[in-house]
Formats: sequence, structure tokens, C-alpha cells
Amino acid sequence: MTRTCKGCGLEFDNRNLHDTHWKKCVKTVTIVIHTGEQVTVTRHQNGTFLCYCSHPKCPKEKGFITVDALQKHMKTLKTTWLGPGKKASAEGGAESSGQTPALEINIGNPQMSAGTIHTPEEVAMASPNSPSPSSPMAMQVPSLMSLVRPHAQANQAESSSAAAGIQPHFLRHPYLDGLNLVVNAELSFLTCQLCKEGVAPTAGRAHLVNKHAELLPTFDQERFDSILAQLHVAASLPNLAGPRSIVHGLMVFDAIACKFCTFVYTKQKNMREHHMKKHPDMPIPQHWRSCKAQRIKPEGAGTVRQLWEVTTQARAGEDSRERALADKLLGELEEQLKTVRVPKDDRLVSPWLLTTCWHEWARWLRKPTEELRAMVALPRPSLPEEEHYKTLVETIELYFEEAVTMIDSTDELVLQRLNSPDPVKGHQHDGTLKKYMHPVICFITMLLRDLWMIPDANMVILKLDDMLQEPAPEQSHILAQLHAMLLKVWTTPWSKSKYHIVPNPTESCLALLTLNRDGSFKSTKEVTTLIAKFEYCMRLTFLREIRARASAGDVEVDEEAACDALQPWFTEKNYSTFARLRSLQHRASAISFSTMALPSIWWTDTEAWSTLSFKGNHVAFTDVCEIFKDVEEALVATWENKVLKGLELRADYERVVDDPSNKDVGYSFLFDPRNSCFQDRARLVRAVVRGHGPFANFLVQREDELVWNRAALRGWLQDYAELQKLLLMRAEMLSGAPSRGTELTAMLYRNTQARDTRNLMVFGKHVTLLGQYSKMSALTCQDKLIPHALDALTSDILIQNLALARPFAEIAARICFADEEVSQLYHDHLFVNFDRLFTSNDLSTVMAKYSLPRVKFAMTINPWRHIQTAWKRKFKCAMDDVVEMDMEDDVDALQAGHSRATENRVQQKTYCPSSYKPARGWQERCQVMPSGSGLPYPRARSHLFKAKPPATASSAMRNSSTDCAADKDAMVENIANRVVERLTPMLTDLMRALTTAGGHSEPSAKAKGKQKETGDEDASARGANRRRVTPPPDSSAWEQDWSSGEDHPSASIFIFIPI
Repeated sequence: MTRTCKGCGLEFDNRNLHDTHWKKCVKTVTIVIHTGEQVTVTRHQNGTFLCYCSHPKCPKEKGFITVDALQKHMKTLKTTWLGPGKKASAEGGAESSGQTPALEINIGNPQMSAGTIHTPEEVAMASPNSPSPSSPMAMQVPSLMSLVRPHAQANQAESSSAAAGIQPHFLRHPYLDGLNLVVNAELSFLTCQLCKEGVAPTAGRAHLVNKHAELLPTFDQERFDSILAQLHVAASLPNLAGPRSIVHGLMVFDAIACKFCTFVYTKQKNMREHHMKKHPDMPIPQHWRSCKAQRIKPEGAGTVRQLWEVTTQARAGEDSRERALADKLLGELEEQLKTVRVPKDDRLVSPWLLTTCWHEWARWLRKPTEELRAMVALPRPSLPEEEHYKTLVETIELYFEEAVTMIDSTDELVLQRLNSPDPVKGHQHDGTLKKYMHPVICFITMLLRDLWMIPDANMVILKLDDMLQEPAPEQSHILAQLHAMLLKVWTTPWSKSKYHIVPNPTESCLALLTLNRDGSFKSTKEVTTLIAKFEYCMRLTFLREIRARASAGDVEVDEEAACDALQPWFTEKNYSTFARLRSLQHRASAISFSTMALPSIWWTDTEAWSTLSFKGNHVAFTDVCEIFKDVEEALVATWENKVLKGLELRADYERVVDDPSNKDVGYSFLFDPRNSCFQDRARLVRAVVRGHGPFANFLVQREDELVWNRAALRGWLQDYAELQKLLLMRAEMLSGAPSRGTELTAMLYRNTQARDTRNLMVFGKHVTLLGQYSKMSALTCQDKLIPHALDALTSDILIQNLALARPFAEIAARICFADEEVSQLYHDHLFVNFDRLFTSNDLSTVMAKYSLPRVKFAMTINPWRHIQTAWKRKFKCAMDDVVEMDMEDDVDALQAGHSRATENRVQQKTYCPSSYKPARGWQERCQVMPSGSGLPYPRARSHLFKAKPPATASSAMRNSSTDCAADKDAMVENIANRVVERLTPMLTDLMRALTTAGGHSEPSAKAKGKQKETGDEDASARGANRRRVTPPPDSSAWEQDWSSGEDHPSASIFIFIPI
């Protein structure tokens, strides 16, 4: 059916297109506003509908594209309609004239269908209470001229506003323009054009001081206040909430919106925290809706930092019913992702899922993904049905903490049998045990929430649930019942059936813990971690049972007998839960090690290797160098202005003596009597006691005694911790390959009673951190020492810190903290964070702080390891040998009565200067003074660094590759010579025996030539590198033939040496 536009005569075959066009084409429209009143609006000559409501800022020069937006505007502001006549008279007495026949698009009247166009007669029939078309309300329509302020009135307004100018969105003044400030015309508040943020009238001077100090000389407070009063600027910043239209003058951010309220955030982490706090009973959405947001200021108290959503007007021609249909279709697609879907083609399923069949089991349960994940969620005491689980987590933690304390008092042989690959041991950090218990807490909660297919164990589970619901349950009884439940589940054999492909409840919990929100499963790399945590907690449970049976009083049952009875349940190759987890662990590990991960780095510059993309983030090497310069500036400023507080103190040294082999407790190069420059370590302490400069208020006199100002001491210790943090960051990023965070943050600068190898040493002029790779110490029972050379500036400030500031820091810690362990941290450790050691998270935080402004993303420990390794490999082909070692015995070692390996381990392990070439090369690339310079930090600044003649990375790689190839050829030549040398005696004896037994006769010259020709053809056909070994009858003939290169008449033997 063809529809014709009554305004312009265009024809449309589609009703939706006709209605959309009509909304844009119609000149005069009668609408029903939120108060039930019918008003008539006329399209302005600029193509929009102007609003003449009671809001003081209406009408605006830029009106509304559709009447839908106009009606929403009035409904949001809760204003009334004045009409152009009353509005004009209120603003200066403008006349309104002219009457136009009206057509109406009904929006608010329930008796009419939304979006339908009606004639005035239809309006009267649908709404009996509405005025007739001939009534003054319906017929009084303003002329176009009345919608525009007369030119004379505009000139009068300009002259009355002094020098103020009016723009569509801002009120300007020449004086404010000089300060980069404008007034938002809609909300009458001050905004900064450079910072894109609001400025309170009372904070104008403070804003300039903090962010635009160069404009401060032109600021006059009295003139500033006078102009703000003249422009009627609000006394305070507005309190805004969204969704709302854009506020001009403020910065617009990319944000995500909450699905259940009006809150918006710029980071997913903050949105997740908001959801868990405000909507704990609602499932976390798979994706957050993207939107635009604004806020008054990025800092400050109250609601000025609160983000609100910014809405944009609907696109012209977009129909609401079309949008609703599209949203419905997208919603249906979203519903399909709420359940686990299994492809019929096995090629579309990962090898891990094919071997575990977890995806088939999840589909067999026929439950939404969120419901499956909720089965293994942590206890939620806020829910009525789980209110009695509020003490469950604390009970489980106490259960395993008690088991850990039993390790040291258990027989060593029992521990060896219980160990398996991962020893039952304590952890380096206190929080690690809680992380290991997390999946077991989810497992126990899963059993309590829903009865599993465990006929024998259901009664044990129900009994524990009943005990938790008691008003005041006995802690010991709950621990005993918890132990009985875990032991029952983990000592029950489970077998598959066609009705239940995952019958083991522990494996079922593991499968659900690996289920993601989108219905996918975690990678095998993440699964191995969960399995290891289950295995560790299972060993602790069996350890408790062994100790319980041994202490039951039965003489015949000791720890060994109890271990014998339980051993089938915690060893492999048995029908047990533990064996099943070990089998899954082997499969997951094999898949993880054999699967090549996709690259996280893509080189965008393949000539000089100066730029790369890390997970989509652009990183330039010049930006990385700028990060080091920023940290250098902050480090020097913190040392001079916050730690020394302007005092000119320095420990001068030229050569530092250090004995790496000294194992005495407390030894460090700082306390070596040969280093006289470090003997006076009380210089800063004396300056504080005497009250020099800013230290005057650290020690105050109260009556007849001196009292330490603890507030000043704590403030100084916090500044000192900031210095340590910056030193720690430079040690991580500039000392060659990055160290593990857990080892770098726990380094010692002197020998202790528990560890006789300190981590800070000086080799020549190189200040070195010895990293001790302790990740596998429990298995290998040894640490690997890995040297990291510090750059010149970091080296000198670190030495100055330990020689001057650390003694006062120890005194301040002893005064401020009653805990002696805190004082011991300052006494022994290299890096201390106020009252504790640094953690990897602390290091990542400071790295993110200085990397965000330069590379636009948080370059923390893990990204830095990838990025630095990529550049290190492009800038240098191979690493030099760190330790001079070889395993072949020589005469010198044998004369000393031991092997070369013993000599390397005990007596002659040395670090040569080439060991520091990788670190020096990296530091020079980063344009900082390299290790071994021996310069004081004022002369070791990066702006004084003079780079060597540039060599492209590609040429360096070619040179290194050539060297590597030459070394390879030399190695092959050496191997061949050794093989020939060792085989010669054996082959000589063999040929003599053959000659004697068979009566060998010398062939003729013709035969010799034919033999040589055949040998040459074989060599060219095989194309292999070989040597011809011809055993002669005697050694003299052998030497003569080998040196001359001629073939011996005896049979030839070829030795192939592949390259």
C-alpha cells in the first residue's frame, strides 16, 4: 500500500519509512506533555523544535530534532509549557501572531497509539477533555519572527553585559579568556578549557596554583569575583546525575554502565566491585554496556568525582519500533549463551575437553551457566538460605592451618611417602595457604548446597549442615565432622556410567570451577593450578588422619601403620580421587607444554625494532626510556628533598672492598674495616639530634627531657619507603633480565643467622644484586645465584641510602613500632615498605604509576617481562656465560685431589667482567649510565649519558649470528678431532687383527684409483660433512698418510658428523 506525505507529497511503500519521514517533514505538531496538557509547537527555520517551557535557559538556539526529545526534556526537568507568547513577554515583550492548522503526534495520551499522526478532529474525538481545534489554546501559534530575539534587543543585551560575550554553550569574558576559563551557559558554573573540568568560584586561585602556575601573575581576586557576579555564576558546583545530555566544557570519557542502576565507571575492575557491593544477589553480566560519561572534576570530595552517563539524541529517521525489534533479537542471542552448547563436530572441541568430557557433563545437567557457576561459588551469608554458612570459611581455614602445624612434628619417612611430586610443606607467604584453600571451600559449600550422588556420604554431609545451623555450635565438633566428610568423599572409589560421566564430586567441582561466564572452559594452564591446590589440601587431610590414628591410644597403630592403611588413597595408579586428579594433572601439563601459545607481541618496526604492539597496546622504546628519566627525577628529588631534607651529606668512596666468600653473621661491605669511608654511619643521626634545618621538630624538649616527635618520624619513614620503592623499580627494570618479584622484594644486604649469603655485593665497580631463585628450593634444596648489575645512578644512591639514611631509619622504626620484627626488617633487608616488606603488587603499582602517562597502559611485572625479553633478544643475540664452569677433569684439578666439578663449586667459582655485559648493554640501550661507571649520582644522570655510535639491531644480529656460526664450526671441528683421536688406537688394532687373520695383500694402483673414485662419488651423493679415518698397519704410516691427505691402501672408514 502506497502512503503519501501530506507535507511534501513524497510516496512511500513502507509505513515505517512514511512515519519516520513525516516526523521530520511535519511543520506544526500538537503534543500531549507529561502534565496532560496539549501544546502546539512549530518547527524552526533551522529544522528543529524550540522549547518554550518554564526552564530559565529555554529556548536554546539549538532545538530538538524530534518532538520525542522535546517531550522527554520537559518530563525530565518537570517544567510547564509557557508558549512563545508568554516566554517572549517574560523576556522583553515580543509579540506572537498567526494561526496554523495543527496536526498532532501523540506521545503521552494512553487513548492513542504512540507514534501515530492524527488530525485535529481525531484528537478531539480521542480526548473529550481536550480543547477543540477552534479554541485559543489550539489555534494560538507564534509567528517565526517571534521565535527570534529582535536585533535591537540583542544589541541592548550585549551593551548591558559589559564586555561579556554569549556563545551557544558558554558565557565568555575577556578577562576569563586570559585565564582559560568560561562559564557553562546551561548550568552557570565555571569550567577550565584546558583541564576540561569544573572550577568552584572560591577555588579559582587554587586551580591556577595547582595546574596553571604560569597564569597566576595575571589573577586578581577582586576582579575575578566581580566578573563572576556579573555573569551570575553559581556559588557552588552543580550536583548532576545521569543519564542526561552532554554538559559542555567537561571532558567526555569512554565508560561502561551498570545494568541494574545508573552508575557508570571507566574500569571493569571498579564496575565488578560496585556490582558485588550493590547487587550481590544478581548474576554478574557477561559484558557491560559501553557508553559515554562525564564528571565535574577528577579529584575532590563529595559527588564532584562521580561519573554520570551522557546520552546522545536519537539519530534522525530511527524508529523506536525498529530499535525495540533489534534489541529483542539481540536479547534472544544473549539467551543462547546462558547455557553450555556442545558442537557435534569434534574438530570444534579442544583436546582437553575431548579427554575430560566436561562440556558433555555440563550440558547433561541442563542448567544455565550462571546457575552452574553458583553451585561452586563461595558461601553467601547474605542470602537467607545460606545465613548459617557465615562461619564456614573461618572453620575450614582453621582446619587446614592446624594440619600445616603438624608437618614439623611428623615422622620424616611418613612425609616422604605422603609427599608425591609436590612436598607437603609450609608456604613462603602467609596468604598462600588461603589461596590453596579457596577451591576446597567452594567444594565443601557445593556439597552442603545440594545432595550429591553419594549414598554413603549424604548422611555425613547432612550432619555437618545441621551442626552449622545450631545457635552456638562447638568448634571442635564441627572440625571433627568436617574431617569425617572430607575423608569419606576422598576415600570412596568412583566409577563412570552412561548416566553419569563425571561421578566424582571432586572432579565435578573442578569442572564447574573452570567454567567461565560465557559457557567456555578455562585453559589447561589454569586448570593445573586448581588441581595442585586440591592435591595439597588432600594431603593435609590425610596427614590429619594419620596423626589422629597414631594418637588414638592403640599401641599397634603408629604413624607408619596408619600411613600404610591410607596410602592407596593418596598415591597414583589406584581407584581413588587423588589418582584421578593426578591423571588429569598429567594430561593438562602435557597439553600445556606441547601447545604453542599465540604471540602477545607483534613488531611494528622490523628495521630498528624501535616499536612493538603488546596485546594491542602500542609501545615505543623511546617512551620506555622516558619512563626511566621520570623515575630518575623522582628518585633524586626524593633522596635530596624528602630523605635528606636539603642537607648536603655524602659518603665519598673510590673503591669499595667486598669479600663475597665471607659468611660471618652481619657482614656486609658497609661494615668491612677496609672501607673507612663507611665507618661514620651516624652523620644523619647527629644532624637530626642537633635539629639541623627541617629536622628541627624531630626531637623536641618537654620540660627537662627530650621527646621524639613520632608523627614527624612516621612521615619521614613514609618518604623513606617511597625512596625504597623507586630503587626497587629501577632494580627490576634496569639490571638486565627482570627478577622474580617475590625474590627481589625479600633481599638481604647483610648476612644473617638463617642465611649466610647476602644479596647485595660489590664486584669491582659493579654493585650487584644476587637473585636467589627460590621457587624450587623445597624440591632441589638449593638456591641458584643470579647476578644483576645495577646502573650507576641506582648503585650510588643505594650505597648512600645504606651508609647514611639506614641507621636513622632503624632508630625511627624502633621508636615508632613496638613490634621488634619491624625493626629487624630495617636491620637486615635491602628494601622495606614502612612497616613491612614490599610485595609484587607494590612493585606492580609503582611500575603502573610511571608507565601509564607514557605508554597509556599499566606496564606491570608480567607485561614488562614479555616486553623487555623481546627487545633484549633483538638487541643482543646470546648471553655470555655467567659463571666460568666446565665439567671435564684436567691435570690441575686431579693434582689437587678433587674433580673439576668440585673445584668449580667450592674454590674457583668466579664472576668475570663479561658477566655484566648483558646488563651494561641493556642500560646503554636505555640511555642511562651503565654499571661499573663508579660515578656519584650527580654525574651519573641520564642527560649526561653519551651514547656510542649507533648500530642497528639488524646489523648487531647479523654480527652476532656470524660469531655464533663461527663458534659452531669451531665446536664441530673440535668434536671431530676428539673422535678421530679416540678411535685411532682401536681401529689400528682392529686392522692389524684383520690383516693377520686374512692375509691381506696390498691392492694394485688401478684398484686404488677405482676405490678413490668410488669414495668421491659417495661423498658428493650424500652431501654430508665427514672425515676419512684410515687405520694404517703402523702409527708411522698413519701419521704420514694423514698429514699428506692421501688414502691408505687399507680399508677406509667414514665418520659422519651432522651439523
